[in-house]
Amino acid sequence: MEKRTVLIIGATGSIGTQSLDVLKKLDGFKLIGFTYHSNFDLAMKIKSEFPNAKMLSTKKDLERFEDFMDELKPEITIAAAPGFAGFELAYKAIPYTKRLALANKEALVCGGKFLKKRIRDYRVELIPVDSEHSAIFQLIEKGIEKIAITASGGALRDWPIENLKYAKPSDVLKHPVWSMGKKITVDSATMFNKALEVMEAMELFEIPFEKIDVYVHREGMIHGMVFLKDGTVKVHASVADMRIPIAFSLTYPDRLYEFPEFPEFSSLTFKKLSKERYPIFFLSEYVKDSHSLRTAFNAADEIAVKAFLNGKIGFMDIPKVVEKVIENINISEAKSVEDLKTTDKEARRLACEITRSC
Repeated sequence: MEKRTVLIIGATGSIGTQSLDVLKKLDGFKLIGFTYHSNFDLAMKIKSEFPNAKMLSTKKDLERFEDFMDELKPEITIAAAPGFAGFELAYKAIPYTKRLALANKEALVCGGKFLKKRIRDYRVELIPVDSEHSAIFQLIEKGIEKIAITASGGALRDWPIENLKYAKPSDVLKHPVWSMGKKITVDSATMFNKALEVMEAMELFEIPFEKIDVYVHREGMIHGMVFLKDGTVKVHASVADMRIPIAFSLTYPDRLYEFPEFPEFSSLTFKKLSKERYPIFFLSEYVKDSHSLRTAFNAADEIAVKAFLNGKIGFMDIPKVVEKVIENINISEAKSVEDLKTTDKEARRLACEITRSC
């Protein structure tokens, strides 16, 4: 039987490398191409492991990306590149693939209406890769009252609130559950990533903001819950390993990936988010209905997190920077992806001024 062809956008990142691990263990799938940004050494290592796969640097050869996609025309594209730049790549990839396995939160948060229209226009299948959205995708059915996604709470979840302002990057990067890149690990500690995930869920499942709950779930076993109108709650549980939702996005509607471990159920805890501990999450309520404001929200966080990691601002300054950008940016609602790119650039400029770090 002919193998299904796969291309990975952002193969040298956390999701990208785990996707490669999955492909090594799955029969019937073939990596035909991948992109990387600047990690040339790791890209060459990947090339040695998958010698028939073609590679492209999106830092050096970005203008060739669409030609690259057109040449390969993969059946499945895993969009694993992070940030607003990752959204642009996912958007450009759509005409050249049959399935988009989406691991980039910003693609739907910033450009949801544009991305979804393009997906409809080209009749591309959209499968979420985020563990929470993969969980809801697998549980969803008619008669939904609300949904819930879970969060680890981040590395500082047990710190006294009054001590959070003293947290250093080395403290924040010790994630209690997942192994991820620096940016998303910081976003987990501030709960910014969960704000993005709520807005991503709004776009994916067309569920109102107020019908999406978030719980801090320390055990990391429950990834999503669907509350049905008859009082039933459907729960998705698995070991906290991203290879499971990655494999599902590749093999759907089948389950071909064999994982040797099941979660051990002893005690399960769920706790609502604290506004005092996670102020940035609650800013999402002010930006949720505007793709332009969401884009500014995301861009400001990217700059603020970089400034924190570089020692320019404190941990609790991150939400303050984001809030200032949202309050001061002068924008109108985007009518095109180009409008979003303009908003992204302006929000970064403002955040750079506020942090004095660019």
